Amino acid sequence: MTMEKKRKIGRWVLLAALIVVAVPLVIFAKRYYDARYVLDESYYSVVPLDYNITPHWDEQGDRVSSYSLTGYNADGEARDLSFDVLIDAHNSDLYPPGTFLRVDVSKQLVIGRRAIDEAGVPERARARIGSLYAPSAAPSLEEYASERASQLAAKYAPPSGAVAAPAISCDADGASLVYSYVFTAGGREAAEDAAELLDPVYSVQFRADKQAFPELDAIFLEIRLDDGTPIFSRKYNKRVEFDYEK
Repeated sequence: MTMEKKRKIGRWVLLAALIVVAVPLVIFAKRYYDARYVLDESYYSVVPLDYNITPHWDEQGDRVSSYSLTGYNADGEARDLSFDVLIDAHNSDLYPPGTFLRVDVSKQLVIGRRAIDEAGVPERARARIGSLYAPSAAPSLEEYASERASQLAAKYAPPSGAVAAPAISCDADGASLVYSYVFTAGGREAAEDAAELLDPVYSVQFRADKQAFPELDAIFLEIRLDDGTPIFSRKYNKRVEFDYEK
């Protein structure tokens, strides 16, 4: 075999090796991009009449208003929606209480939102939106926890034919609330997906619970399987304070 033929064979071998390495990377990059930035579905919600939209300064020094809402798609299926809105000097970008929203999401993130007329909300979504936003009148943290548990059960009650929701509870523990999501032992992937979606939601949820109950110190989010396997645990107060049991 001549030296030139050896060089050609070497080049082909190198090209084949590059293809073997590059193709999985391209596939992974596309899946990552699609999961985070490609529209998956639209959900509909309304800013509650008692919702605190007072702007605050975030860690980057931006003036924002944080929203943590429950949205429903056209089939009436629920999803937590969490996003910050950058506020200008005239507060013209705020969504005031009573505003109906269409929120576009990828599989992992909120990627767009806009105010709409109530008439633009699909019938099944509109039927499920209204009952969740009455201000809390609970006289104790224990009763507030029970109220939140009932709200979550209603929020995640699956429409007919949908996949069963996780078992959700909210319990008072001293001056804290513990939110628990328990998935079936075969639902590890769904539980891990839920952790990625719920973590930013509960970073904002503390502010909403604190508004309802000023003596609240912190909230905890726990996600596990029904065989006891822990998936995700985190404590939240003004910020994420620490991780544990990860």
